Amino acid sequence: MKILAIIGSGRKKGNTSTIASMLLKRINELAIAEDEQIQVEKLFLVDYELKHCLGCRACMDRGEDKCPLKDDLTKIKAKIDEADAVIFGSPVYIDNVSSMMKALIDRLAYICHRQEFYKKFALVYSTSGGSANKHTNRTMAGALLSWGFNLIGTAGFIIKHHNSGLEIEEKYSKNLDRLAKKIYVSVFDELYLKPSILALAMFRLQQKERADPKKAHPLDYKYWKEKGWKKQEANYYIEHQSSKIKILLSIILYKTISMIFVDS
Repeated sequence: MKILAIIGSGRKKGNTSTIASMLLKRINELAIAEDEQIQVEKLFLVDYELKHCLGCRACMDRGEDKCPLKDDLTKIKAKIDEADAVIFGSPVYIDNVSSMMKALIDRLAYICHRQEFYKKFALVYSTSGGSANKHTNRTMAGALLSWGFNLIGTAGFIIKHHNSGLEIEEKYSKNLDRLAKKIYVSVFDELYLKPSILALAMFRLQQKERADPKKAHPLDYKYWKEKGWKKQEANYYIEHQSSKIKILLSIILYKTISMIFVDS
C-alpha cells in the first residue's frame, strides 16, 4: 500500500503541507495498529520543473509521448502510477488552485479522454485564510473524476495563521481522523470494486463520447475499443461489485446530467 500526497504550495512548512503530514501520520498509525505495511510520501510540485501547457493538442491528437515540453511531468506521473491513493492539496489563490497545481491538471488533461486511474483513490483538500474553498476543490475534483479516480471526498480548511499546526489540530483533528480512516479503509478493502453512483455515471458520460467513432477522436476511440469499454454491456472501467440498484441510480443520474448539460 502506498499513499502519495501532492502539495501545490511553495511553503514546505505551510498549512497545506502540515495537513498532508497530519493525514499521512494518521494513515500510518492505522496501518501500524492493524500490523499492515504502508508507504507514505509527500511530493512538492515546487521541487519539479513543470512547464505550462501550450494548448498544442499533441497529447490529445497524437499521444502523450508527443508533448513538445520536456520537463519533470513524467516523474510526477510515475509517482501517481505507483500509488494506491493520492492526496491532492492546494492553497486557495484568487478563489482557485495554485498555478503549479493548475499546471499539473492541464498537462494531464489527455487522461480526461483516456482514463487510467480507475483503481486508485483520491482525496482533495484546500487551505485558505478565510476565503471560500469550494471552487478550488471543485477544480481538482472535476479533473480527478474525469481521470477515473475514485474520489473519496473533498475538504476545506480555513486557518487564520501561517504555519499553524496547533490551530489545525484544535479545529480539525476529528475531521483529519475521519479522512485518514476513509483513505485507509478504501485502499485496504479495495473499495474501487464498489464505485460510487457518480463514478458509474461519469463512465457512461465518457462512453457516450469516446465509444462513438463519429464523435470521438480516433486515438480516444482506439483506446476505448482496446480496453473493451465501448461495448454496450460495459458499465464501468473494470468488473465491479456495485449493486443493481446503484447501477440503476447511476443510469438515472447519467441521463439527468446528459439532458441538462450535454444535450442542451
